[in-house]
Amino acid sequence: MIALIYAAGSSLRIKKSINIEHKSLLIVKNKKLIEHQLYWIEKSNAKKIIIIVNKDHTQLISLLKKYKSKIPIKLIYNNDTKSQNMKSFFLAKNEIANNDVIFTTSDLFCDKRNIAKFLNSKKPNKILIDINKKNYTGDEVLVEFNNKKLITRCSKKLEKFDGMAIGVYKFNPFFINKMLDYAENNNNDGHFNKSLYYAIDHSISREDSIFPIKTVNGLWYDIDTFKEYVLLKKQYEK
Repeated sequence: MIALIYAAGSSLRIKKSINIEHKSLLIVKNKKLIEHQLYWIEKSNAKKIIIIVNKDHTQLISLLKKYKSKIPIKLIYNNDTKSQNMKSFFLAKNEIANNDVIFTTSDLFCDKRNIAKFLNSKKPNKILIDINKKNYTGDEVLVEFNNKKLITRCSKKLEKFDGMAIGVYKFNPFFINKMLDYAENNNNDGHFNKSLYYAIDHSISREDSIFPIKTVNGLWYDIDTFKEYVLLKKQYEK
């Protein structure tokens, strides 16, 4: 299995309030967000960690090169600040094709109990889901279940939804290859104007069983703004 982390974003929203190179460098409980992500990934069965970065994020790159990981880390550079994160996924094609892949972002902080439940699940295709709709802020990727409680949609553009994908996914090689095919056929000479959830949503078919792994609590934070960072620190640094 390969672990994939997206860390090439520009962090523009949070830079309006705080002077920081990249939001993955924000500190919570004496660790940077990216270090929290790497810590739980090291508890998975991943044989390699691929991290997509922008060459201009020199502090982040320096941290990652010095990080003492139990699993080999490889950096792939995505310096395209105009494309959406589907490009980061596609740039990792040679590493992830024909592999089981677990992927997440560099700016997510998730309670260890939720992560443990996700990692302990043996389902080959799964998404970590919060079904408490009160936690919906308007920016999350939404999911829809069928009558068998399997995920049939994964998009920000759903009028009705059963939960929110909080940013931790795992898919088998068959599904990963379908996502890569979608990405390859939906870019304009290397420019990707669609987010990765489009590839997930359009790849789901009847032959796939995508299982929702429901969080045990609402303690997860996808940090895009300084306000979200403050809320996270209040929760965990009381």
